[in-house]
Amino acid sequence: MPVEDLTSRKEVASLLRSAGVHPSKRLGQNFLVDRTVLDAILAEVKRAAPREILEIGAGLGTVTCELACIAPRVVAVEVDRRLVQVLKRTLGDLKNVEIVRQDILSFDLNARFAERPVFIVGNIPYRITAPILKHLVEHRDAIADALLLTQSEVAEKIAASPGPDGTALGIFVQAYADVRVIKRVSKRSFHPIPEVDSTLWRLSFLKKPRFSADPDNFFAVVRALYGKRRKMIRSALRDLLPIERIADVLSTAGIDPTARGEGLTFQQLDRLALAITPFQHSPSL
Repeated sequence: MPVEDLTSRKEVASLLRSAGVHPSKRLGQNFLVDRTVLDAILAEVKRAAPREILEIGAGLGTVTCELACIAPRVVAVEVDRRLVQVLKRTLGDLKNVEIVRQDILSFDLNARFAERPVFIVGNIPYRITAPILKHLVEHRDAIADALLLTQSEVAEKIAASPGPDGTALGIFVQAYADVRVIKRVSKRSFHPIPEVDSTLWRLSFLKKPRFSADPDNFFAVVRALYGKRRKMIRSALRDLLPIERIADVLSTAGIDPTARGEGLTFQQLDRLALAITPFQHSPSL
């Protein structure tokens, strides 16, 4: 089936029916049916000119077909066995596409792409957005860049981190990567139509993190501050430090004890994590 058909809502619905596939809400199956969004994805990929692409959630092969015209090799990962059967039909003639039935969270990118980092493309379901982002960060040495479609709220909060509109997850991602928002995507660009809009954004991993403290300590500080984001820092740190040590730590780090954690920069969070180390309750936080 040509890719043009796969950007038609009518044709996608027909293909799903003929394959006996009812889109799964649990798996977050919403298929792209907007050519302008597909073109935006392809424009980003063409600029990167990758040798190899890993697609997370290949679905019906709408994006995969086009990716195969850009890169010498495409690895299409899909967890749903029903869709894998459809992919074998839609992608069967493409010799440079490898279809892999597997949960991306169990896919060892470091083992597969250790010598040549791969370019990631994926439409990420909301239910597993955080686990997938963590998986990508943990395998960052094997990844060149990642081009992702996620719910807009997730993308916007990650892009706003650290800050009042940010999140602990956002800081985790931004600690290891540059984030660039590319395009907001209407919910009507998918079949079936989800409840909220999505955003296309790009993740480019840094050569080194934005912090120098021990990662366990750094992210323990982030979780403590963002878990009690409306509290002053001196109160938010009570789960990490004996009360009598908090003033000394904040003084060492040069942090205003009456400030709120969501207002701290990466540099300030790093100083705080470094200052906490000698005074923490336990070595592992």
